[in-house]
Amino acid sequence: MAAPTRVLHVDDDPQFADLTATFLERQNSSLAVLTESTAAAALQRLRADDVDCIVSDHDLADTTGIEFLESVREEYPDLPFILFTGKGSEEVASRAISAGVTDYLQKEVGTDQYAILANRIENAVERSRSVRAARRRKRRLETLVSNLPGIVYRTRNEPGWPMESVDGECESLVGYAADELEFGDVAWGEDVLHPADREETWAVVQRAIEREEPFECTYRVVTADGTIKWVWERGRVVDVGKEQSTDSDEADSTAPRVLEGFITDVTESRAHEQALERNERRFEAVFNDPNLLVALLDPDGTVLDVNQTALQYVDLTRSEIVGEAFESTPWWADGLQDDVERWVDAAAAGEYVEYEATHPTSDDEPIAVEGVFRPVRDEAGAVTALVVSARDVTERRKRERELQRQNDRLGEFAGFVSHDFQSPLSTARGRLGLALETGDLDHVETALDAVERIDELRTDLASTLRSGEIVAERERIVVGDVIERVWATADPGAEASFSVAGPTNIEADPDAFHRLIENLVRNSVEHGGPNAKVRVGRLDGEDGFYYEDDGPGLDPAVREKIFLPGFSTKASRDGTGMGMASVRQTVLAHGWEIDAGDAETLDGARFEIRTG
Repeated sequence: MAAPTRVLHVDDDPQFADLTATFLERQNSSLAVLTESTAAAALQRLRADDVDCIVSDHDLADTTGIEFLESVREEYPDLPFILFTGKGSEEVASRAISAGVTDYLQKEVGTDQYAILANRIENAVERSRSVRAARRRKRRLETLVSNLPGIVYRTRNEPGWPMESVDGECESLVGYAADELEFGDVAWGEDVLHPADREETWAVVQRAIEREEPFECTYRVVTADGTIKWVWERGRVVDVGKEQSTDSDEADSTAPRVLEGFITDVTESRAHEQALERNERRFEAVFNDPNLLVALLDPDGTVLDVNQTALQYVDLTRSEIVGEAFESTPWWADGLQDDVERWVDAAAAGEYVEYEATHPTSDDEPIAVEGVFRPVRDEAGAVTALVVSARDVTERRKRERELQRQNDRLGEFAGFVSHDFQSPLSTARGRLGLALETGDLDHVETALDAVERIDELRTDLASTLRSGEIVAERERIVVGDVIERVWATADPGAEASFSVAGPTNIEADPDAFHRLIENLVRNSVEHGGPNAKVRVGRLDGEDGFYYEDDGPGLDPAVREKIFLPGFSTKASRDGTGMGMASVRQTVLAHGWEIDAGDAETLDGARFEIRTG
């Protein structure tokens, strides 16, 4: 919970002060009101307690509210101060403003004044906190920029990237003064950025801008003296129109876009990274890595030491392992001893041996490992020891299997969505054809709706494949509204119709539910023809809804098969058998149930979806 707003009310009438405190705290529960009757006591309270706002009368026992305000401003120049007084005059108001009062409010008869006062307090404190926060941010930014090992810049997003401002260690980074870049004498993208990296760097930045994401890139620069350095840059695009407008809706969309970001020298770290890459195998053998099972062996295979991670998998101590032949230790399952001896001999001869194995454990739950035998050489090149390290990949293998299953599900989902594209595509083609034939632009409107639906499906597909979740965040949905939108996009024909029996609401992923209804409607239109009728309503006594049509209905012999991918009741080869499979996938992904049967109100098929 947020900390309360502490208000110090100063008034020489204790009864009025208590009454004001009561009404203020009742008006706004986040206010905590302290009271004092004199300015001197109030100043002592200020020095002892944290106070967010002062409310003071003008006529105090020991001074005036104006003089009290002046005393407060000497020690607390930014503290909100509201003069709440029955002595109202232009002279008092003018003096209060000159002394730095935050707000001025006259006492009135009745309780409405306390609501006004509470609101003035809240506004004054919020403004004060915002100002303090802005100052803190500005101080932190100035401190950060002054200590950055690089530059902070602002540049127009155009070829050459001309700099508008540069702060920081510009000369030490690239050998040019900041004003040389700012005045256009030197262009970052043409004179500093290495010619071989210009095209790729530009592409990286533009792709990030198109995705409305910050960008990061590492590239080379050529300094003023010809030295080549590696730099790392992170930045983002800034819309100048919005930046200069107080109303984002009125922002100038034609205003140029600029980039703001940070560039730092990573030449040393880049060289260090390359060295680490060259010596990756050596660093992987760090003995105390908690993620590795590590053993140090004599070249003849005798165990010299093992790390604690390896001991966790066997019911033995280090002293019981050291001195034993490695192939005889309990890490190895029966039948692997000969392989281990061969790996030891190969490593002792100077080879780098990679292996995969299953290790038995003390709890009878074998683990899958991937490991290596590494020879350790002395300065003369002779092998003096062997380092054996293995990584437990049991969970990774499980994740890989789960990922494969997920990929299979997403592959199936992608096939379903590909099928879902067919209806709006057909609608768009058909309506555009009619528009060309008749010149009636109403057909174009319908085609545009279908194209928008195609774009929604594309976005939904990309989002689902990115997240791996077929059903994302759920919202409260009115089923009838979805039916109406789908019906317009499906364009079933003037004679087709649908009806909704009463309001039906559910919690569902909007995009996934839209696809579910699209497939049901498409199924009804395909089997019911241009006069298809559809009815939707709430299930009696259960959470969920029913969907039924007046089509040919479902043969009891195929009801269990209609949700299988590839199964179709259509006699022609036009049926892909994906629509109802997609319906079932969406239902299951929501954790619902679906049953197919005969319609009750119409003469066709009925689908009951239970969401409880």
